[in-house]
Amino acid sequence: MVLVEPGRLELQEFDVQPPAPEEILIKTRITSICSTDIKVFHGQVSSAHYPLIMGHEFTGEVVEIGSQAVKKYSIAVGDRVTPEPYIPCGHCAWCRTDYHYHNCATVGLYGISLACNQPPHLLGGYSEYVYLIAGTILHKLAPATPDLAGSLSSVVGNGVRWVKTLGQMSFGQSLVISGAGSQGLCALAAAREAGVSPIVMLGLSSDQARFALAKEIGVDHIVEVDRQDPLQSVPDLLSGAPDVVIETSGVPIAIQTAIKMVRRSGRVVSIGLSGGKLTPIVFDDLVWRDITLVCGKGQAGNVVDAMHLINSGKYPFDKINNFQYQLPQLGRALAETEKPPPGFIKGAVVFG
Repeated sequence: MVLVEPGRLELQEFDVQPPAPEEILIKTRITSICSTDIKVFHGQVSSAHYPLIMGHEFTGEVVEIGSQAVKKYSIAVGDRVTPEPYIPCGHCAWCRTDYHYHNCATVGLYGISLACNQPPHLLGGYSEYVYLIAGTILHKLAPATPDLAGSLSSVVGNGVRWVKTLGQMSFGQSLVISGAGSQGLCALAAAREAGVSPIVMLGLSSDQARFALAKEIGVDHIVEVDRQDPLQSVPDLLSGAPDVVIETSGVPIAIQTAIKMVRRSGRVVSIGLSGGKLTPIVFDDLVWRDITLVCGKGQAGNVVDAMHLINSGKYPFDKINNFQYQLPQLGRALAETEKPPPGFIKGAVVFG
């Protein structure tokens, strides 16, 4: 499914050729729909190059491996794999860091920056086949891991990042997760795995399906912010202010609430995009209360931990992708991701 230009999708066909020596050809199994796809669809992402095959959260089965790629990757035909979205150069100063190689000046992005008007064309997950090009960072799915879970490798990697790399959380710390979407749910699993406790999740009264899954993952408390004031409810639930607040929604008032809510010398991890809206912050409050406000993107260096979580089978990540579509239904899938119907958590395009 080609995004010919912002707002216009078109089903097209391309010839599938053997991969180049450094490439891998996979047959796509699942592509999870990211909220970033909505922004790319509307032409709001500066790094997007059209015409484009979107989709950067996907799993696939290895069909053919190039002669050079077979020496680099410990994979075989028939293995199920998931790539990281970012394709770094591997040589610059950013690429020599453990957790920031996504800042590489020449980094490529599956489904966003790689146009489909030149070979090998198939460089996004909304396609029956995808070429994984040189520089791709690749991870294998365990035999028992559902494809619906494996396609969330970068999302779970984000959850690990918000808790471990940016949040710097440790065993026994208290946490509030603002936002009950896939980012919040994956952060919840990462926090639970790290021994963080107690954990409160904030959301809306319409988020009942997401809350049900949060309870299955192991959340301690839920606050519906349209029915309760979290600034009053959370301290009562935790017997004080939380050590860390992870704000995933990007809603300006939610960011402001997170800063007011966290304890003195606490950390606020703010990763939700607000779509360009301004969020007024009184920095005197940060200074006087000794608050650390940290922002970030991407999952660089965190997907290895994420794959341990996914392949362990301990958490029901596959249930996050609870709305499923066929490839010709991509337009509808994007629309429902932008304006979710009742019960919607996250959508995925299913192949085969």
